[in-house]
Amino acid sequence: MKVTLVRARAIDPAVNKVAKSLSENGYDVSLLVWDRRHTLGAEEGDGYTIRKFNLKAPYDKFTVLFYLPIWWIYEFFLLLRHKCDVIHACDLDTLIPAILAKFIKRVPLCYTIYDFYANNLPDGRFRLLRKALRSLVASVERFGIRPTDVLFLVDESRLEQVKGARIRKLVYIHNSPPDYFAARGRPAAESMTGTSAIAIFYAGLIHKSRGLEHVVRAVEGLEDTRLVIAGTGPDKEMIENACRRCKRIQCLGQIPYTEVIERTVAADILFAFYDPAIPNNKYASPNKLFEAMMCAKPIIASDGSSMANIVREENCGLIVPYGDVAAIREAIIKLKSAGNLRQALGENGRRAYTERYSWSIMQKRLINAYKKIE
Repeated sequence: MKVTLVRARAIDPAVNKVAKSLSENGYDVSLLVWDRRHTLGAEEGDGYTIRKFNLKAPYDKFTVLFYLPIWWIYEFFLLLRHKCDVIHACDLDTLIPAILAKFIKRVPLCYTIYDFYANNLPDGRFRLLRKALRSLVASVERFGIRPTDVLFLVDESRLEQVKGARIRKLVYIHNSPPDYFAARGRPAAESMTGTSAIAIFYAGLIHKSRGLEHVVRAVEGLEDTRLVIAGTGPDKEMIENACRRCKRIQCLGQIPYTEVIERTVAADILFAFYDPAIPNNKYASPNKLFEAMMCAKPIIASDGSSMANIVREENCGLIVPYGDVAAIREAIIKLKSAGNLRQALGENGRRAYTERYSWSIMQKRLINAYKKIE
């Protein structure tokens, strides 16, 4: 079977895992991505083909609405032009052309919601207008779910977001990484700092909504604590300025995913913070959490999200209020001074990953869903 996956982002480990898993299980996979910043290099993925749309456009900004019609036209005609037996759209910014192509080509349509678009709009000025717009976008997405054959959600809590939609088939696939240590065993952690200092690591989007500024302020007041940040984003200048102020803070820029895992293994503490002012963050269940679990590392997470619920249930980290620098500093000190606690929390996470959240479990769910629509 030929499968065309569509994602309006160029670099996304989540959709690449899906493409690779389908390819490894005998599907002929083509991944269409919108490379808005021309950051994607090779045209070939790991066993699948990558097709790129190279129109420059912003990420996570309202102005992207002016570029969406051009992307939709390109997506629609590519789906019509290339033979496929299944279309798999990801998020609302790919769904509308995929629905049209589904009916014209008479093929099944799968749909994954990584981010429910209506809840990506934060509260602020023009509250009534924002509320009306949020309601409209939510209605469009819920209505768009009706013609899909399979809906994939990345967390059980996300069902609340699509309440009222007619769902034919629902499958939960958590955004967990492959188990890099299943065959060869988990390697001994080598200190990221090369000293007895505690290493805190973050890899992901550098954006003010991820609480990076709060972690920076917490670390600046702690000795023998090093913060290493990898990734890029609209607020990377803030991190670069922090690096100039404090030699114990390091910014790596964008790094390969294999290096992300290597540095996760070498770190002592990970963190994942999401601004609760953005409604979608209530449902945040990021790959950083499952990377920490897979690598047996404790994580500090912000309260008020499905991520925090998992951390509590599995006892694999500490929870702090979002933006509370003092609480972040206290959590770091607590983990820093108790190696046994760090190890216990990490092992709890590893056990939960193996038994409930591993990618092998998610992959079986994915393939079983595909087999039922063949």
